[in-house]
Amino acid sequence: MHADAVFLDEIFVSLQGEGGEIGRPHVFLRLAGCPLRCTYCDTPRSWVRRPSFERHLGAATTTGANPLGADALQRELEALCVHHGLAPRRTVLAVTGGEPLEQADFLAGWLPRWPGRVLLETAGVMPERLARLLPEVEIVSLDWKLPSMLRAGADLCDPLGCVQVVAGAARATEWWIKIVVAATTPDAELAHALRATAGAAPGARVFLQPATPFGAGPNPPSAERLLAWVAEHEPLGLDLRVVPQMHPVLGAR
Repeated sequence: MHADAVFLDEIFVSLQGEGGEIGRPHVFLRLAGCPLRCTYCDTPRSWVRRPSFERHLGAATTTGANPLGADALQRELEALCVHHGLAPRRTVLAVTGGEPLEQADFLAGWLPRWPGRVLLETAGVMPERLARLLPEVEIVSLDWKLPSMLRAGADLCDPLGCVQVVAGAARATEWWIKIVVAATTPDAELAHALRATAGAAPGARVFLQPATPFGAGPNPPSAERLLAWVAEHEPLGLDLRVVPQMHPVLGAR
């Protein structure tokens, strides 16, 4: 990991399309590099670090050079906010990927410079790095990757360890779990994830996210099956909801 520079995939402003912040404008900081290969991934370019990143200012897309130092990143994000008429201190910074925890050293040093709230999206890996970054973030969106939804990297996943980190944190942090489900998702896989969540964090907020068709990825479950899953697991006492990705519906980035 680099403590003094960061590799980006892209930066942009859009409406948040997933989880508990859905519908709110966020500044998106998508970091490059990911150890997992999800069947439903809609940003496969972010799997690897490249010499350049994209910046999106409305309809215009330009590129910048990787990696960026802390000052350069600050300037890039402030320019995004100015372009969209947003005040950074009132705007959520969504740190996503890729897998942001691959570059936890840089984030630990730089995140305190962001004047607004920070949302960290992670794939349920590296709980020790998540614990290190928790003091610098206000919101955690934690993916629980079902084994059937991974082509590679299942052995790296520790979603339960990550749940235990955020649920047991001394500092109050807003958080939720997101589980992407498909027409082919085995009932037993989902049941295991929900039971483990309920045991570690009673009443936790859990979003079942139907897979959005992308490339050769899986199709979503039927509405009937989604309803059946929620009804079946209601006795666990989780705040369990079905919420699809909204940015594809809106045609947003």
